[in-house]
Parts: sequence; structure tokens; C-alpha cells
Amino acid sequence: MTQQWKLTLFVLFFLPLLLRLGFWQLERAEEKRQLWIVYQEQKRLPAVPLDIDQKQTVTHYQTVIVEGHYDRQRYWLLDNQPRNGQVGYEVIMPLQVGKQWLLVNRGWVAAPARRDQLPVLKTPEGKVTLQGYLHQPSQNAVLKQLESDLLVDWPKRVLQINHFAAQSVLKADVYPTQLRIKDDSPGALITQWPVMSTQPEKHQGYAVQWFTMALVLFLLYGWVLLFRTESKTLENNREK
Repeated sequence: MTQQWKLTLFVLFFLPLLLRLGFWQLERAEEKRQLWIVYQEQKRLPAVPLDIDQKQTVTHYQTVIVEGHYDRQRYWLLDNQPRNGQVGYEVIMPLQVGKQWLLVNRGWVAAPARRDQLPVLKTPEGKVTLQGYLHQPSQNAVLKQLESDLLVDWPKRVLQINHFAAQSVLKADVYPTQLRIKDDSPGALITQWPVMSTQPEKHQGYAVQWFTMALVLFLLYGWVLLFRTESKTLENNREK
């Protein structure tokens, strides 16, 4: 196989790949824009009571009101959640609502200086009325407990969790979306939730980078072909 064919195969493989990555980032940017629109629309609507026993249809970011009892003994500390340069956790605590459980994200708490220590939390007793918005964590998220915490009782320090993982641990039905409570709800910690982890503009910037690399690859390939064509022409003229 000649060098030109190797170069052609290289370009045929990587050029579509770079273009696809660029368009994928544009798709992600559009998804984030639509997500922001939904968030703004739901933010203007009044809160509605959440009846999780009726399996009602809810909208992402919908503001709801719910009553229940915190499980003050069993909860998860979502690890690797830095804020403003400080390490900490997000606290995911089950709330018993009727016959089911609802995972409540109470907010962020700073981590102690030592890794073998866990933050001490104050949790309201009795029935509480919470208000917040529904948040759907990644469906690909599973319960990923840190190896160093496998033998530790509650609370459990984890990397990810969703309702499937919570059901397997709690041995009970768990509502499929989490509740991110407002800062004036009982048991709220530091909330100030980021609506999205990556802004649309950042995805657009990534898209520009991929498209730029595709353009550079195409131009370099064209320059190499032109250079070799001119070289062959000069050689043929010399032979004549």
C-alpha cells in the first residue's frame, strides 16, 4: 500500500469522526437550551402537591410540595461535589411519603478535614412539608459505593445513585425522580442548585474545536495531494 493510500484511509476515517463529534456537540448545546427553557417555564408556575402513590405524570423541574417523614438514620453522601474550591457532599435522604419513598437532595455540606470522618447533620423529626423541584438524575447512574466504605453502616458515601439503586438497598418502592428542596424547606442545607453542569456556549465551543480540526485535516490532505501532484509534474518534465 502506497503512502498516499495510507494517508487517504487516515483522512477517510478521521474526517467523518471529527465532523460527527462537532455535530454531536451542537446537539448537546440545543438540548441544554431546551432544558433551560423548561426550567424557566416551570419556575414561573405555582407549586403543586405531589401524590407519589398515584404515579402522577410530572415534568422535569416542576415545583412540587410534599409531606413526609425523613429517614434520619439511612441516607447517602454523594461524594466528589466541590463548591467554591471546597470539597463536600450532597446529602440524599429518603423521605417516607405514604407507602413509598422519595429521594430528597437536601443540599451541600462541607466535608471534614479528615477522610475517615463524616459530616454531622441535624435532621428534623416528625412530619415535614417540603417544597422544591423534581430532578431526574442520569438513568445510567448506579449505586457506586466507595470500596473503603463497604463495611461502614449508614450514612453511606457513594459516587452515584438513582431510584433503582435506592430500591435495592431500601427494599421498598422509590419514586423515580429526586426532589431538590428549596433553602427554606425543613432540613435544607446549602442549595443553590446549578441548573446544568455544562452551559450551551461551552458545547458550542467544543463543536468549533472539532470542526476546526476537521478543516485543518482536510486542508493538510489537500496540500499534500497538490504538493505530490506538482512534484510528479516536475519529474515528468525533467524526464522529457
